[in-house]
Amino acid sequence: DGQVDLAVDYDETEFSWTAAANWQFTDSMGTFARINSGSKMPYFDDFRDNRDAYASGNNLIQEVEQYELGFKWVTDYVSLYATGFYTEVDPTFFTQLTGQQATIQTQESSGVELDAIWETEVGFRMTLNATIMDSEIVSGPNDGNETQRQPGWQLRLTPSYDFDLANVTGTVYGTISTVDDRWGEPENVNRLDGYEKLDLGVIVRINEAFIVQLAADNVTDEDALTESDPRTILAPNGRYIMPRSIEFSVGYEF
Repeated sequence: DGQVDLAVDYDETEFSWTAAANWQFTDSMGTFARINSGSKMPYFDDFRDNRDAYASGNNLIQEVEQYELGFKWVTDYVSLYATGFYTEVDPTFFTQLTGQQATIQTQESSGVELDAIWETEVGFRMTLNATIMDSEIVSGPNDGNETQRQPGWQLRLTPSYDFDLANVTGTVYGTISTVDDRWGEPENVNRLDGYEKLDLGVIVRINEAFIVQLAADNVTDEDALTESDPRTILAPNGRYIMPRSIEFSVGYEF
C-alpha cells in the first residue's frame, strides 16, 4: 500500500564456541565428548512475525546449547557410532499468523543417535541410521507438551549389494524408512501418524565411464503427512510425502 509498517535498525553480536575431546582407548574403540554453544540470529521473517516481541525489548536471538557423549567401534567388517545428546533452545518463537502475538517458549531435546555399518567380503552391506529422541516444551503456555513435528524415533535401514561382471560394475540397494507419530503444532492437538517408506534402486557403471541409474521412491505409495498447518489447529491441509515415483538417468564421465 506504499506505507512503511515496520523499520528495523539492528546491530547485535554473539560469540559461539565448541569444545571437544576424543579418546581412542583401543585400536578399534574410542569415546568422545563435545559441547557446543551458539546463537541463531534473527532474519527478515523474525522481525516481521515477532514484531511485538521485538518492540517490547526482546532481541530475537535464540541461544542454542548442545552436549554430546559418544562411543565409536570400528572393525574390518562392523562399525558402530552411538551418540547421546542434550539440546536446549531458548527462546523459540511461534507466530500462527503475521501480526499476531508471538508465543515465546524454551525447548529441550535429549536422545541417542545410532549409525552402524556391516560389510561382508561378498559385496553385501547393511547400513542403519536411527534416532531416539524426547523433545519437550519446558516454558510458556505449552509447557509440558512435545515439540511440534519432532518424532520420538525414526529409523532407516539400507541393504545394498555390489557386483562386478566383466566390464560392468554396479550396486543394488534399498532403503526402509520408518517414522514415529508427531504433533502438528505446539498445542499438541493434531497427531500426525507415523509411516513407513520403501525406496529401491540400482546403479550400473559400464567400462568405468557410462553410468545408468534407476531409482524408485516410495515404492508402496505410502500416504503420510510430514507436517500439518500450524497457522490454525482446524486447518485440514498439510504437507505430504511424495507419492510413488521412478527416475531413470544416464551419464558419461570423460
